[in-house]
Amino acid sequence: MRQTSILTILFLLLTVLAAQVLAIEAGGEAEVSYSGVLSEAGDFKDEFIDRINLEFFLPPLGNTEFSYAFQISKPLQDLLADETAVYFAKKLYLKHKSDKIHLTLGRQPVSWSFGSLLNPVDYTLGSVALDEENNSKYTDAVEAYIPFNWNSGLSLVASFPEGFTSKEAHRKWGARARFGVKGYDLTLNYVQEADVAGPTAGALDEILGAIPEKRIGVTFKGDLRDFGVYGAYGHYFGEGVKSGDSYLLGADYSYNLIHGTKIIFQMEYLGVEVEFLEPRLRKNLLKMDSDDQRIDFFIGSLKYPLDDFSSIALITMVNLDDGSLFLTPSYLTTLPGNFDLEIKATLFGGKAGGLFAPGEAMPKAVIAVSLRYPF
Repeated sequence: MRQTSILTILFLLLTVLAAQVLAIEAGGEAEVSYSGVLSEAGDFKDEFIDRINLEFFLPPLGNTEFSYAFQISKPLQDLLADETAVYFAKKLYLKHKSDKIHLTLGRQPVSWSFGSLLNPVDYTLGSVALDEENNSKYTDAVEAYIPFNWNSGLSLVASFPEGFTSKEAHRKWGARARFGVKGYDLTLNYVQEADVAGPTAGALDEILGAIPEKRIGVTFKGDLRDFGVYGAYGHYFGEGVKSGDSYLLGADYSYNLIHGTKIIFQMEYLGVEVEFLEPRLRKNLLKMDSDDQRIDFFIGSLKYPLDDFSSIALITMVNLDDGSLFLTPSYLTTLPGNFDLEIKATLFGGKAGGLFAPGEAMPKAVIAVSLRYPF
């Protein structure tokens, strides 16, 4: 198998490197999960997934660090059932640090998150959303970070969504400047997508693929009395296409409970002008009237610790234009033996034809149960 060959080569490489540095540590997480989807018609489809995340920690060689982390999905099902294990490298890079510049080369996480539940100006849109990260966060890239001081700096990134290549059309690049101004964290960024788009896997990918290839983003975050406040503005443009804008404004608040625990609230508004989308996409994928050019969302999050080992949370997203929404309650607890159990459900609701209403594109409900063991 190709995956086995890759793992063998990487294992030999790590063995040689470990012999040179005389010290290597490893850590990670094993997970098994079960999920089920209930459609509007009453059909129920379920899936079992097992995966292993593993990361190697090596001592730095002078000012140079080596990082290697990967995920193998369905390893048990590959051995016991008619499934194929899938290998995905999350990290495989070299980082060299000096006083003036930090250089990182290889597969690495690239995300310009700033604490929001949704980020309309991230380096890769949708790579981190609703407190969960996707594999699109990890990409083959070259990054140069130039620090100005402890809270300011400039990041320059060139990435290759289809793997390292010399073809300019396959290269994506961006720049992000960060500044600390009177207690606020401000960023200004620019991204130019690769001309060659990746394969379309669903409605979200089709929408993201239709967004103009260039964008400028501005973000801020800071404190306003007892509240944390943040926001973002994005402008999307390109040659021969209509431009669009996005606006995000959010706040978070934590309330101290007894015994040092906190209940955390977070809410935000996101508005996106989608004139650049074809009327067909606006109608079929976003459930918008063909003459509408803007879509508005409210997103909220609540986290409440039950005790030192358990917590509950609720995330919701509402389409303010048609009233449709989804709710995601979850329960997380640490069991004896250091196992983490998470139970999560997502419920969809709204009038027929709404964006999040159960129908052809959206199910009635999704349930997921996962058991994780960190080591």
